[in-house]
Amino acid sequence: MDIQQLPKDLNQHGFQKAAELLPMVTVKQGIEKLETITEILEDFQAVAIDFSDDISILYAQVRALSVYDETYQEILLRDLHYILQEVLTPAHDFASILMEEAELKEAITWYQQAMQGDSDAQLALGKFYKTINRDNWAFGWYEAAANAGNPDAIYWVGNYYFDGIIVDKNFKKAFTCYKKAALKGHPDAMNNYADMYFRGEYVEKDVQRAFKLFSIAAQRGVAESMYTVGYLYKNGIGVAMNLEKAKHWFIRSALAGDDYAANHLGQEAFEQDNGEDALYWFQMAADRQDALGKFNLGFCYESGTGTPMNIKKAKYWYQQAALQGDTEAKEKLKGL
Repeated sequence: MDIQQLPKDLNQHGFQKAAELLPMVTVKQGIEKLETITEILEDFQAVAIDFSDDISILYAQVRALSVYDETYQEILLRDLHYILQEVLTPAHDFASILMEEAELKEAITWYQQAMQGDSDAQLALGKFYKTINRDNWAFGWYEAAANAGNPDAIYWVGNYYFDGIIVDKNFKKAFTCYKKAALKGHPDAMNNYADMYFRGEYVEKDVQRAFKLFSIAAQRGVAESMYTVGYLYKNGIGVAMNLEKAKHWFIRSALAGDDYAANHLGQEAFEQDNGEDALYWFQMAADRQDALGKFNLGFCYESGTGTPMNIKKAKYWYQQAALQGDTEAKEKLKGL
């Protein structure tokens, strides 16, 4: 949005006071800047603008701000611009954000604390904005918390660079963030740090080093790493093949919540004609709302694997999988 054009646009929309005050925002400093922003927002309040839900939250946060650290004035001005954009070009198609009054108050408190340099609040605010699909707001706060040394924030900044969301995809920066957070003890960062060695992303592929790093993450409780360690042991990648250790890690991973591991154990049991174990692991994945687990459970009931044949239950689980987009389940339903 053109900052020089904004006052003219505000004037055309009948917000004369806001138009007069806006040029002063970039000139004034500290509390005077904040007071000017508050006056601008009061001009909009007078006509009861129907903001979209996300902008309504941002409006409430900025309105409640009484003090801020100059370090974050760019974010403050950015937030003001988003509000002005909504005033001048109202959104028509936007998702509904359901929030209790207590939740809104908490979001306002995070904003106030974040603007004063509280890295925990900055991290919480980043996560909150991400949940309402405002990654463009979240990244700045993740970055601020990361600059303060917060390991979780550093990890999330790495994710943004790895996925190329909001910022350009940059494996070098992602790797640097994952390594930094991993060395600070962040388990998920250690998993991603290991994965970049395993795949050869930015760094030269090194499966032995990847195995060691995955093992650290697994010991720290990362279910995905537990599964990967099991996979590496099973296939002898980066470590000597050891099926007993592979099974150990697959089980730990499944019990820790990894549905890939649960389905893997179920499939393995099925191939070994151990129907009861297959049913157990598929049921575990299905109960955690995994589509593949639901399909596999439906197959168990259809074929009588580990349980008496029950077409009614088979249809139920195929339907549950189909509702999550499983095409094979849809084909099964047609056949039944």
